[in-house]
Amino acid sequence: MFKFEKKQEIYEIGGVRFGGQPGEVPTVIIGTMFYNRHKIVTDADKGVFDKAAAEKLWNDQLEICDQTGVACANQLVGETPESIKNYIDWFIDIDDKTPFLMDSSDSEVRAAAALYATEIGVHERAIYNSVNASIEENEIKALTESKINASIVLAFNAVNPSVLGKIEILEKGGTGLSGGLLEISKMCGIEKPLIDVAAVPLGSGAGASMRAITAIKGHLGYPVGGGFHNTASAWDWMREFKKTQENPKEYYLPADIGTNLVAQALGANFLLYGPIENAKYVASSAAMVDIMLEENAKELGIALVDEDKLPIGKLI
Repeated sequence: MFKFEKKQEIYEIGGVRFGGQPGEVPTVIIGTMFYNRHKIVTDADKGVFDKAAAEKLWNDQLEICDQTGVACANQLVGETPESIKNYIDWFIDIDDKTPFLMDSSDSEVRAAAALYATEIGVHERAIYNSVNASIEENEIKALTESKINASIVLAFNAVNPSVLGKIEILEKGGTGLSGGLLEISKMCGIEKPLIDVAAVPLGSGAGASMRAITAIKGHLGYPVGGGFHNTASAWDWMREFKKTQENPKEYYLPADIGTNLVAQALGANFLLYGPIENAKYVASSAAMVDIMLEENAKELGIALVDEDKLPIGKLI
């Protein structure tokens, strides 16, 4: 456990704080909804889904976070402009304050989401996902025209996946980019960059992804996190091993949750932990690590924000 010499930024988005010294504010856990083949979705193109089931999933995450003291946000994934708009409409109807990520594998969908969030006046709690090395002109145009001021900035460098490579893509850029991703983000109006260290599979630089958490926070002072569960989900050995087991989840889930805890102990401020169905496992585990971080923060002279609402105040 440690304290960064570099000033650590804390960004408030939708009433949730992202960033700070380890233990200063609660870790933010972010579950994903409407992902590919999510069983509650009946028409991914139109954004038709089981609203009762979706609301229960969301309320389950809110409840466990309230009990444990960790913070949370939602990640909405859309396949088309129509679907992402429907998901945003549903979410802001059932929750009037929590921040949400707007995500898609299609740049047109992401661009449409940024403009739509601005149009309906929820841009202050919306987080774009993401500004990355493949960002297209239509996204830059949409972000610039929108009022979105928070975005995930993905430090994925396909040419150089090392820690230095991640910092280089953020500060200097790479092939096809007009500058570093942070410069591009700022140009688009992003005032609250949330750095995603781009977790990769074991054997492909997973160690560098973890080390980048500490290195980037120490170098830039911005909030840092990522989808660390991807390291476990893409583990070839585990994929094959669990197929041979009667209860595969018993073997896979500890690795899946564990990747987040390793990142958290290294200073990660937010955890994109994957399917929202896993909220209860992640929240309770993350609360445990948060308590350790909070204990050490106090010893290192870091003032905790709203200590009675943190895991250390609720669970000890």
